[in-house]
Amino acid sequence: MTTTLKKRFKAIIKKVVFGESLLAQEFFIGLTDPQTEISLWLHGLNAPADVTGRYSMACAAPFTICVAFDEGRKPDEKRLGNLTLKFCERGGENRVLGEIGLKLVTIISSVGLELHLFEARSSTNNCLPKIRLGAHYFFHAYSDKRMSGTSGMKMTFLEKRAAMVNFIRPHPVVLVSLLSADGGNIFPMNIMGDLGNGYLAFALKDSRRAAHLVEQVGRIALSNLPMPQAPLAYQLAINHTKDFIDWNQLPFATKRSSVFHIPVPVFAQRVRELEVKKVHRIGSHTFFVAQIVRDETFSTEPGLCVVHGFYQAWRLKGRSADLQVAAAENAFNKKGFYQA
Repeated sequence: MTTTLKKRFKAIIKKVVFGESLLAQEFFIGLTDPQTEISLWLHGLNAPADVTGRYSMACAAPFTICVAFDEGRKPDEKRLGNLTLKFCERGGENRVLGEIGLKLVTIISSVGLELHLFEARSSTNNCLPKIRLGAHYFFHAYSDKRMSGTSGMKMTFLEKRAAMVNFIRPHPVVLVSLLSADGGNIFPMNIMGDLGNGYLAFALKDSRRAAHLVEQVGRIALSNLPMPQAPLAYQLAINHTKDFIDWNQLPFATKRSSVFHIPVPVFAQRVRELEVKKVHRIGSHTFFVAQIVRDETFSTEPGLCVVHGFYQAWRLKGRSADLQVAAAENAFNKKGFYQA
């Protein structure tokens, strides 16, 4: 069999097995802020609770999420061992697209909130048919075995599946800016979520300099990005490994934030200035709890978000031409992307 025929044969097999769902795991899309596609519901209480604005991923390995409750209003302890987080379509048929069974790890009292940290005890993904999903899991396991150790994180199969479900909810991609007496830095981030009561949580890899810089300075600015700036912004991911940068060498102009006077991109759609209140080292990531000191919106145009490829395949199911265009745009946006 010639090389050309082998390639054609492989392409046919991929088409039969995966259809049009063989997409990038991290898929960039444009959505208005805040996203209105997915709601998160906590089941196992007296009644399901909408925790869309009370939730954040806290760590990748071990996979850990945070659900915030107002102080003194945490669920009954008898119910904490049997909770399930459901990722639901908002509107339409309100379908459940994914579930993560929760296992309570610890409760942290912080800034008038009780932060419940959970690991995953189960995971279900409904974005793809079960047979096709199984093919993807087999393919991922094969790829992970070939690339063992390259990510620097060891995640179980359950944790990886739970992380895929976690990114059914669109996550905004922001640029984090900071300043100290010695210099400053700016880098992208997407592991974050609102906790309510004017607080926000986010997580950064502990092995990168960015996490330690944030802990040292304690004050940062988050800038939401317009979709067209995705390729430019992601060139900055390498800054996760740097102490400081030369602001004059950035490929875009900056302005000063209102309160902390930290440089932010002139094209920022929304700028939130945060003061870090709590720092928790969990595993692969450092988890931060911060108070929103200032929140300014400058544009309501669709902004850069990241979702899992399974969810993107579900979003554009039956729209082959749109899916091909989206895949091409995603590849362009990631050109030169450095995995931080």
